[in-house]
Amino acid sequence: MKDLFNQWGNALFHTRNVLFPVLIATLLFFFPPVAIGTAPGDYFLAFGLLLVTAGQALRILTIGLAYIVRGGRNRRIYAENLVTDGVFAHCRNPLYVGNILIVIGFMFISGNTAGIILGSLGFMAIYRLIVFSEERFLTEKFGQAYLDFCTDVPRWLPRFKGLRETISHYEFDWPAVAVKEYGTLFTSLMISLGLVSWKLKLADSLAQNRMPIMTAAILIVSAYAIVRFLKKTERLRSMR
Repeated sequence: MKDLFNQWGNALFHTRNVLFPVLIATLLFFFPPVAIGTAPGDYFLAFGLLLVTAGQALRILTIGLAYIVRGGRNRRIYAENLVTDGVFAHCRNPLYVGNILIVIGFMFISGNTAGIILGSLGFMAIYRLIVFSEERFLTEKFGQAYLDFCTDVPRWLPRFKGLRETISHYEFDWPAVAVKEYGTLFTSLMISLGLVSWKLKLADSLAQNRMPIMTAAILIVSAYAIVRFLKKTERLRSMR
């Protein structure tokens, strides 16, 4: 069974860049957003925006302090070294925790209860399988050092004790955040904005809010284009 879980985890990791957007789109198709101005939909909306913000904040903090190269090589699980400092001293998978918060946040923004339940359970299961495969790979590569790391640091829920001290020991690398996170941040903002627009349309309120929606979209796209240009021309580089 463990070998089967490992195969599934590797397959999900390999296809995640295509699979995840498809899954989100499928969930929203079968469980579309509810109109804004309904209860408990508006409470779900506020909570969803909070989750997306928290997820992005966690990812930004993680990357700004001590980025981990675990994005894979040739779309396969890979790690250059065992990173145990920065936020990784408080949570073994902070980037994945951030991703989970963001995706569940999208579901809460939509306000569809069935979508919230199925999306939350589905993506938590997917990330658990990916982490299962990563843990096997890291155990085989780093051995006892990784096992000790697992003993000391929780897999999912961050340990907040000592976090302020950890942050104070680093010079926050804003260029690294911009270069490495601008795509995810752009996607998070645009999907959230799109869902809110969808909900406004369902409530026949989109026309009254068209200007702020369009202004927000233009600002997000402009910021994305500027950072991408600076990255491609190598005018924006990580301090590390």
